[in-house]
Amino acid sequence: MTQNYFIIAGEPSADTHGASLMKEMLSINSDINFAGIGGHNMKALGQDQLFSSDQMAIMGFTEVIRHLKFLKNAKKTVVKHIISNPPDKIILIDYPGFNLRLAKELKKISNIPIIYYISPQIWAWKENRIKTIKKYVDKMIVILPFEKDWYRERGLEVEYVGHPILDQYVPAKREVIANELSIDQKKPILTLFPGSRKQELHRHLKLFLDSALLVKKEISDLQIILGLAKEFDLNEISQNYDLSNIKIEQKNPISALEIADVAIVASGTSTLEAAVYETPSVIVYKLSTISWLISKLIVKVPFAGLVNLIANKEVFPELLQDNATTENISKSVSKILLDEDYRNSLAEEIQNVKTALGGSGASNRVAQLIMYNEN
Repeated sequence: MTQNYFIIAGEPSADTHGASLMKEMLSINSDINFAGIGGHNMKALGQDQLFSSDQMAIMGFTEVIRHLKFLKNAKKTVVKHIISNPPDKIILIDYPGFNLRLAKELKKISNIPIIYYISPQIWAWKENRIKTIKKYVDKMIVILPFEKDWYRERGLEVEYVGHPILDQYVPAKREVIANELSIDQKKPILTLFPGSRKQELHRHLKLFLDSALLVKKEISDLQIILGLAKEFDLNEISQNYDLSNIKIEQKNPISALEIADVAIVASGTSTLEAAVYETPSVIVYKLSTISWLISKLIVKVPFAGLVNLIANKEVFPELLQDNATTENISKSVSKILLDEDYRNSLAEEIQNVKTALGGSGASNRVAQLIMYNEN
């Protein structure tokens, strides 16, 4: 019997997790139609996409305001599609500003079950969103170990499945990656992960490149790899940034993170990927000035990086906004490369974070919950 699911993955990282979920669902029932919003990974698995996650990946208060008309039109398009083509269930992945408003509107017009997979970070800010979740979401599925207790303390039972990032964790031999990337694994390797959104690339790439070159002045045999999301146009980037003496990895950017001795990573899912692949990293993030000032007023958690939030202490150094300078970043990178005791202590902390994340199989557990549960 054909099943129909509408999935919204509004960002590239959500596309990765959405694709993993789709694979598991298809392994249970190959006769499924998927529609919604996603990236190239979900499209490759047959999702009929109204919009791409690349179009939807807008972050920051001022940035959202500038794109408000587009986001409102996207929501109208989604609602109209669901009315005309009602799915069996609706699956929302993270992306709370859009998804929670959509859930509220959909519940006014239908009783289609709404499953929210990957909690919005309401434990960091906008805690009042829990009221919307209680009222309009039929099942909440969370992936971070502290989230289950956080929700339970506020009167909401959720399903904890572990982190899907471990489902994509397939360690490769260092020698194989080195050959593929034409890298000398005996020399130090620094990988740059500026982020998967266009605005992140705009704010971070020059800063990351300049910081890396500053480290190379100190460590002359340093090899630098730039891990780029597949959605980016490399020709366009090359016209705007000096990428000479920088190796580019776009086909499989995670391999650039895996082989690195150290990485500079934009705050987000990639910080967890770095921990999973046991790559010590420096977390960097910059927003527009207005967005940063607003975030300082409303964000409640002590760290930006998920690795540090899980550890409840600063494992990976965080350099945010005005502290994200080439000098500060390069010093932090050099310390990891040159201070053996510090590097060893980081390795121990990284192992603790990996243990806290649990084992693999999150995507399969989510698929089971969605397809075999009444909601």
